[in-house]
Amino acid sequence: AHGVDLTDPAALETLPADVDVLVNNAGVQHVAPLPEFPPERFTFIQSLMVTAPFLLIRRCLPAMYARGWGRIVNMSSVHGVRASPYKAAYVTAKHALEGLSKVVALEAAEHGVTSNCVNPGYVRTPLVTGQLAAQAAEHGVSPEEVLEQVLLRRAAIKRLIEPEDVADLVVWLCGESAGHVTGASLPVDGGWTAG
Repeated sequence: AHGVDLTDPAALETLPADVDVLVNNAGVQHVAPLPEFPPERFTFIQSLMVTAPFLLIRRCLPAMYARGWGRIVNMSSVHGVRASPYKAAYVTAKHALEGLSKVVALEAAEHGVTSNCVNPGYVRTPLVTGQLAAQAAEHGVSPEEVLEQVLLRRAAIKRLIEPEDVADLVVWLCGESAGHVTGASLPVDGGWTAG
């Protein structure tokens, strides 16, 4: 394991560049109305969730090209294809990551490298459980009510997604059987984007 500050471009240069698989999975959230959204927080989220993946992809592609094989999986979100109020930085970053992933898919295909996005809805992670608690406290309701009435309101399947379900899709995208899947955005959202 290599622990670095992903918002520090110099730190990214210390990471290995000769890899077969790159999964861009770092993310944070900040919820606020646009007039109250701190510009420095917006910038930080873009740095972590767009610039860092760009720099890591740029760093890893030459070795993948030389080998004639590679897999890039970008952890996007349902918010990469749908917007929600009060999440300006997160939605912006995920939309940008979607575009970056598609550019990589087009440029890297001739070198045997695929690039895809995985688009989960709400996954049972500390990021989501923290949102449940914060919204429950802010609105004076139970976390269960926030889950049902806010987070899962738009999903057809009314339960949080388990991390293992997302991980299984990522593993599949990294295998040989997904060699023709590139430039795709694969929803794992309980039907949120179906409607």
